[in-house]
Amino acid sequence: MNTLEVHDLGEIIRKVRKERGLRLEDLADENISPATISNVERGVPHVGHEKALYLINKLGIELSQVPELLHGQQLELKQLQKSLFQMECLCDSGDPRQALKKLDKLELENSHPYADYYYYIKGKSHSRLKNWSRAERALFNAVRLGSQTDTNIEASAFAELSLVSYYQNDLETALKYANSGIDAFTDNGSRSHTIHVLKRNKAIYLERLGRLGEALGVVHEVWDSLEKMEQVETKLTFYWLRAELSRRTGVYNEAIKYAEEGLELARFNYQHLSMFDLWIVLAGVYMELKEWDQAENYYSMALSLEGKLSEEDKKKFIDTYANLGLLYMKQNKMELAYKALNEAIRLGKKNNDAPHLSYALQAMGNFQRVQNNVQEAITYYQEGLEIARKHQLKKREYEILLYLAQCFENVDEQEFGKLTRNMYKIQLEIKNDGR
Repeated sequence: MNTLEVHDLGEIIRKVRKERGLRLEDLADENISPATISNVERGVPHVGHEKALYLINKLGIELSQVPELLHGQQLELKQLQKSLFQMECLCDSGDPRQALKKLDKLELENSHPYADYYYYIKGKSHSRLKNWSRAERALFNAVRLGSQTDTNIEASAFAELSLVSYYQNDLETALKYANSGIDAFTDNGSRSHTIHVLKRNKAIYLERLGRLGEALGVVHEVWDSLEKMEQVETKLTFYWLRAELSRRTGVYNEAIKYAEEGLELARFNYQHLSMFDLWIVLAGVYMELKEWDQAENYYSMALSLEGKLSEEDKKKFIDTYANLGLLYMKQNKMELAYKALNEAIRLGKKNNDAPHLSYALQAMGNFQRVQNNVQEAITYYQEGLEIARKHQLKKREYEILLYLAQCFENVDEQEFGKLTRNMYKIQLEIKNDGR
């Protein structure tokens, strides 16, 4: 009897057991435990066929009845799979509450073949509603149950767990879950797009942590398979990553090339968010090249998309306004610079976006220092430093320490010495961590 037949028998055993109102414990005895019965019912591959046959006999099911019972059970499972798929679609199309209402009516046991899928959708729906602890509980169940199948639900659940951590500004844990998902992914399993999502997420987390070389390594690793990606959003994110990482490593011609290629793809597919991100990359390139008017033009193109982005996506305007403020400083438009930087800080606090808020505070500190408002500058730097430390943004922490040291140099030598020692410690940590 092969694995498929064991799986089929498990479905019948679960159906008959439930019809008779029996718990796993009621069916267990000295020969078979509740955990093994659950594995049989779920069709876990390593379970031997003799265990399935033992339960068939114990329930008094004749082998001649199996084909008819199996046919009926398969019809039920097929209908349930369609229902679960509809619930996942509800979640992904922006109605997670409705998805949860429908899920709550099912009350699937952990031994059910689709229990992992059920918990995955439940976790994803709670995540969309920012119910982080509920999302984590459901997704951990999906990981535990999905690890016994080849559906890639385990890998998908790790991808969602990484997002739960990311949205709570825990980048290190987000990266850990992304790596766990990559390790759990099965090449010949279903949900083949999941591996691209996991690698996209990993590259983003590395970029946010300032580990640019590692992030670029992930992008290069997947680049040749870009055409195979089913999700245009994922494909466009890799274009953005390659352009942005090229910009940040000083390879400006490549940054422009991949940003423009990505813009063409985004334009064809009406992907306004990706268009926004790629305009921002181009603006950043021309900022680095000190072509201020060209940079301002690209920032204007990005800001023109404000009405086409969701409220959630508008947090991206934090960096846009911060960088626009720095651009206005270069052009000596100080009043416009202050307004832009103030807006960046307001949006950063509103959206609880630690990496971008710390950058906006650093930028406002720079503005105040240029205006010779040193005490004001110190206040902004210290606020940004506290956020950077809390969220382990080591490169941001180093940059802010440097600016603070410049404020105290030749003014307070004791504080200056303390800051430079802290800079030395952070630099060692960055070097040792490979960040």
